[in-house]
Amino acid sequence: MTFAEAMIRREPRGGRQAVGPWSDLALHTIGWRAFQDLCSQVCEVVLRRPVEIFREAQDGGQDAVFLIPAGERYLPCIGTVQCKHTSDAAKALKVIDLNGEIDHVRELVAAGQADTYVFMTNMSVDAPVAVELRAKLRTLGVRKPHILGRQYIVRTIRSSARLRALVPQVYGLGDLTSVVDERMSEQSRALLASWIPKLRTYVPTSAHREAVHAIAKHGVVLLLGNPSSGKSAIGAIISTIASENPDSTVLALTSPRDFEAGWNPNDPGRFFWIDDAFGSNVLRDDYVQDWASAFSKLRAAIMHGNRFLLTSRKHIYEAARRRLGQRNLPQFADNSAVMDVGDLTLEEKSQILYNHINFGCQSQSWKSCVKPHLVAVAAVPDFLPGIAERLGDPNFTKGLAPRDTSLVRFMEEPREHLIDTVNALGDQLQAALILVYVHQAGFDLNSHDPVAAQAVAELTGFSLAKIQDCFAELKGSFLNLSGTKWAFSHPTIADALTEILRQKPHMMAALIRGATIDTILGSFTCESSPLIKDALVIPSSLDDALVERLARTPSELHLNWMLFHFLSYRASDAVFFKMIRQYSELLERACWSSTQIENNPRLAAYARAHRLRLLPEKLRAEAARTLERAALVDLDLSFFSNEEMLGLVSPLNLVKLGVALRTQTLPSLEEKISEIVEDADLDEEPDSHFTKALTALNRLEDMGVDDEAASLIQDARNQVRRSIEALAERKSERDDNIGDDSDWTHIVSQTKDALAMTANPEATRSIFDDVDK
Repeated sequence: MTFAEAMIRREPRGGRQAVGPWSDLALHTIGWRAFQDLCSQVCEVVLRRPVEIFREAQDGGQDAVFLIPAGERYLPCIGTVQCKHTSDAAKALKVIDLNGEIDHVRELVAAGQADTYVFMTNMSVDAPVAVELRAKLRTLGVRKPHILGRQYIVRTIRSSARLRALVPQVYGLGDLTSVVDERMSEQSRALLASWIPKLRTYVPTSAHREAVHAIAKHGVVLLLGNPSSGKSAIGAIISTIASENPDSTVLALTSPRDFEAGWNPNDPGRFFWIDDAFGSNVLRDDYVQDWASAFSKLRAAIMHGNRFLLTSRKHIYEAARRRLGQRNLPQFADNSAVMDVGDLTLEEKSQILYNHINFGCQSQSWKSCVKPHLVAVAAVPDFLPGIAERLGDPNFTKGLAPRDTSLVRFMEEPREHLIDTVNALGDQLQAALILVYVHQAGFDLNSHDPVAAQAVAELTGFSLAKIQDCFAELKGSFLNLSGTKWAFSHPTIADALTEILRQKPHMMAALIRGATIDTILGSFTCESSPLIKDALVIPSSLDDALVERLARTPSELHLNWMLFHFLSYRASDAVFFKMIRQYSELLERACWSSTQIENNPRLAAYARAHRLRLLPEKLRAEAARTLERAALVDLDLSFFSNEEMLGLVSPLNLVKLGVALRTQTLPSLEEKISEIVEDADLDEEPDSHFTKALTALNRLEDMGVDDEAASLIQDARNQVRRSIEALAERKSERDDNIGDDSDWTHIVSQTKDALAMTANPEATRSIFDDVDK
């Protein structure tokens, strides 16, 4: 077993915990000695090797030494672990940080004590830096160099209960998994409880059955549909059924970030329901970024017996799919676990409509009046279960004439009728809906945004207490209560409010000042910018108010990422120009990196600023070095297709970059591919590790190369193919050793029983015959 393989070795019934860019432990607070002890325990627990500690200044560059058997039976090779701790939480490892250890490394190599050299630090480590450091260590004589940063250590701590027991102080650094799990579980139970009464109106459709089988076969399913198509209902009902299994824990999540908190590798019986996984009303680009990182961890969770059900609107997922590219989940990329819930048979539509009318709250006389027209409603080509549910609720049918034309239009044009319905509500009730709207994820009674709440109160003229009093009146029709959080009963209500607010500039001004920054960055767009379906368009008359609000965005990695993305793709030229001219210091903020450099919103903002001649030369040069480094070190040539981003590199340096790619990168491809194999994560699909490399080869070939370069490119492609086959074999061997003790057949059997109870035994009789009885 190699060192890299040992470092990802699994514990029984455990797994390597997914830790995305949103989760961390405060390792900078424990001090260097405790950190050194932690590193030694990591080596012992993960490698299962005795570690000898050398203390303080007498360590000769060695904070720990351990033995790793060599290929020859009686010639053990000695490896060195070098720890470096910092009390600066934001510090990132740089290549120069190794300079102070170079003499020690040479001495250790000469003494035969650095066949393997492991550099462990609580600093964050970027992949290009790690690659360069490994290369430098190899030149010093180290045969197997490894650079392990904060991300790796945090992931290891979260994956090993034994390690946490050996180093108990980490429990005070943010590892509150059990507390978070319990809270999430309680919230999920409360949410599912609101769906239980709907079981009697629920009709298991063919999409439902296919979803159940997909979960049983693949461990995951993605339900796609238009608003009100019933995808959330299928998700809720299947989750409710799963919760009846005493061995299951159902967690209803609101974003990919919640997945990290909800996956406990020691509990394989978890069922995750993520509704509107890529955004509720518009595509959340930060969610796409999160899923790109989390999908590999999701696959590992599936192998440990966890199950996943995701939903999304069709157009939102289609946009997300294009952004994800090869980073998408394989079962989604090949559509084997993707179900379209909108393809209903006439029998299914009729049964759904019957159930909602029969079990709804309408009066008997109303049911009798509409009964003759229900066949026509069920026959509407774009029939939507969510709209059928509204037909059974008198709150949504006030003023609706019981005639064919009116009822059919209600089904065919649901948004227009919903807008009329919301507009017909009293001002105080509308204020309650707006209060939920500005808190994008829902209004929590205990932790809402006071600024946003005050803005709504001033906008509507009602006190916050009076607005909250209206929640109970809207419950069950427009709003649902889950724990202490009020949310829309259906995303289309937010769509209707978006359309209503678009027509009221005075409200827009107040919302820009008071809405949560998440809502603005995630759901708004500027007039004159590319149209985004269902986004709230900010008129140009409010540019100054928007710029002032954006400038107050807190400097956090997540929000900075969203801010740069807004500036790059949603801000008009006028807003972007005013923003950078007045608040140029925003450009220096840090944000998450992206898997492909072309998708980095900070660099995209730099490119736009450079085109408008707003980018300081210092930042342009920094961005250019980042792009050049991505190409030469990480084989990431994705930005070559982006002319605006390519413009950040000066013409002379662009020529130098092309020469370096030909004279340095191409001849070293064999070594780079070997490094990719050595560092490969077996939770990823084998071919996914080589996406950048293969893309780079294609780009280089497209640029025009000589015969020698063409031969090198073909050799590299052959090496990639062999490497993929070798990784697939390693992955298969690893997966064969992971058992799946979960049993989800109870979902299949229960849904079949439910289907039997709702089947129509008399095909010749109108299903609506007794709808008013």
